Amino acid sequence: MYNTGADYALAIIGGKWKPAILYLLAGHPRRTGELVKQLGASHKVLSDQLRELTDAGIVNRKSFNTMPPHVEYQLTAEGENLYAALRYLNYWGEQKAANDPAVKIMCTDQMKAAGDDGLCVITKQHLHHWKQEIVKPD
Repeated sequence: MYNTGADYALAIIGGKWKPAILYLLAGHPRRTGELVKQLGASHKVLSDQLRELTDAGIVNRKSFNTMPPHVEYQLTAEGENLYAALRYLNYWGEQKAANDPAVKIMCTDQMKAAGDDGLCVITKQHLHHWKQEIVKPD
């Protein structure tokens, strides 16, 4: 039982990796190796997240009978609708953060410079930057 539809939606897409996976799959399919490389997540974590998104009907998994075999993932029509909602949530968060100097959103400036109005994704580069700039050594 969920209190609201938003509670249910967040239960489906909650977590560290799912919003980033949705961003990467928006517009075109990707192979598992591509997603691992861009996200920096382990194969196991990524596989678990993709399986949950597939079970929820957000992501479609397509297997190719080739040598070596490979799999591609892409957003379903429902996943594309969810991505549109995430873009608005991203916009809302950026607007709210703009009024609070204590809040920093790492991707905002880079995306605006690139002319991209979508969601930013946490990549290995961002994680490295985060460790270098934000996490202070003891």
